[in-house]
Amino acid sequence: MLVFGASPAAAPFPFAGFAVMTLHSRRSASMLLPPRDRRLSAFTLIELLTVMAVITILVAIATGGIRGARERAAIGRAKSELALVAQALEDYKRHYGDYPETGSAGQATPVVTSTIGVAQAQSLLFNALTGVYGPTNFTTRLNGPVLLDVSKVTVEVALNNTTFAVPVGSPPAKTAVANALLDPWGNRYLYYYKAAPAAGRPPTNTWRAPAYVLYSAGPDGLHTPPPTGTGLFSGTTQTSGTGNADNLYADKLP
Repeated sequence: MLVFGASPAAAPFPFAGFAVMTLHSRRSASMLLPPRDRRLSAFTLIELLTVMAVITILVAIATGGIRGARERAAIGRAKSELALVAQALEDYKRHYGDYPETGSAGQATPVVTSTIGVAQAQSLLFNALTGVYGPTNFTTRLNGPVLLDVSKVTVEVALNNTTFAVPVGSPPAKTAVANALLDPWGNRYLYYYKAAPAAGRPPTNTWRAPAYVLYSAGPDGLHTPPPTGTGLFSGTTQTSGTGNADNLYADKLP
């Protein structure tokens, strides 16, 4: 049965025609509005530029926050690693009677521009803490204890786990490796201590620092080294020298 003369095809959807007529009516009504009123529903150029500026500012703030968080995390990690090395040095002194006396050895730069040499001070420190050398003799190799947990630090040269710290020969002795400890910014940690006496000569100790000087050059990799004779900075050099303001010292950790 058909109602009001509707066709059979239209019977299943009695409101379809009404919806089409309504949409057509609204579209026709909008076209009757003046051009100015039709523009009110769209974004103006000024509004778009304002939104883009706000988004740019928010992105800059977020990026700065992330960068700051990463920097704080790196500083915290450097302090933790310096404390770890400092503890290893104290264990070394208890075992051998003194810290590694590397004052007569050449220092590698904190920024890694070339591979560390086996006879440079940072490499001697690494080998001393891993049982290769005593405090004054960096020629005769030993089979000493490994006092530094190398799994908790970053090293410049990847270690060969099959040969590292494994004694060989008779008497057994560990093999020295050219390596250094790196801070979170990829720079070498710096270590200064008094010079070992020359063979057959009495010590000429002019070292005046309370102990060794161990530090990171910080994010910029710049530093003014302490005097190799005394270990004492003069005046405010330790904090105001070239790039020293961001240096992190083991003896100044919180």
